[in-house]
Amino acid sequence: MAAAAPVEKPAALLNWTDDAGQAWTVPAHLPQRWVVFGPHLVDMLLTLNQRHLIVGVQDDHPTIGRWSRSLTGFPVVGQASQINEEWIRRVKPDLVLYWPSGLAGNQQARLRLLGVPMLAIDPQRLDDIAPRLRWLGALAGQPADADKLVTRMQADLQRTRQRYATGPRLRGLYQVWLQPLYSLSPQHLASQAMQLCGVDSIVPPTKVPAPILNLEFVVRTKPDVILLSQDQLESSRRYWQRFQHMSADALVVVDDRALTRPGLSLLRAIPALCDQLLPYRTLPH
Repeated sequence: MAAAAPVEKPAALLNWTDDAGQAWTVPAHLPQRWVVFGPHLVDMLLTLNQRHLIVGVQDDHPTIGRWSRSLTGFPVVGQASQINEEWIRRVKPDLVLYWPSGLAGNQQARLRLLGVPMLAIDPQRLDDIAPRLRWLGALAGQPADADKLVTRMQADLQRTRQRYATGPRLRGLYQVWLQPLYSLSPQHLASQAMQLCGVDSIVPPTKVPAPILNLEFVVRTKPDVILLSQDQLESSRRYWQRFQHMSADALVVVDDRALTRPGLSLLRAIPALCDQLLPYRTLPH
């Protein structure tokens, strides 16, 4: 029996270009105090066991006052709509990790005035998510741990993709909000997850991440499934059953928080999403 080919170790990551087009080289002195704008980016660092590096976060739900501590236990230095530059200066960061799509342009400009290096993570494809861990691993001094995680997550994603690649395909949409009817663009990562699971988005191509859909268009298109959060289920049942051929059985409650964050939670949620959608793919339409 021929011996299995040895698995090559990835070369140490020393240089890359981040998702804002900025060139990076691993510095001699690694950053030790990170401010992180984006809960999914906090999750990435926690997955790498680098909690000790985080000195401030952006959070929508502080537990003690507006500029106190987040539900993850870190000091809050910004919220969805604003940042507190005074508090950022107070925690003395030597790196800002941020999600460009989650910060307005003027907020990014104000952060740059602080003179702290800023690393942008904004994956556009499902296959882009896990490799971003290598950037964090390189800057945290844990490249080997990051490589192991990336290899495992990429293999898991590929197995899921192969498992659900065959069989009937459906048409559907991700319902962000009911009135007005907000959905997600076909290129959104959650829409890509749907597609991997066998559901093609009915949303027309658009550069708007969360477009408002025309109700008549949706009813005329007759989606096979509508993905939505648990808190929208009852009102959506009443709403959609008014229209012929729009069955309440087509409503699929999903883990909205996990699927709409462009990070590891999305990758972890895809197998369960595909399992949820599989019975719909076997029903006659």
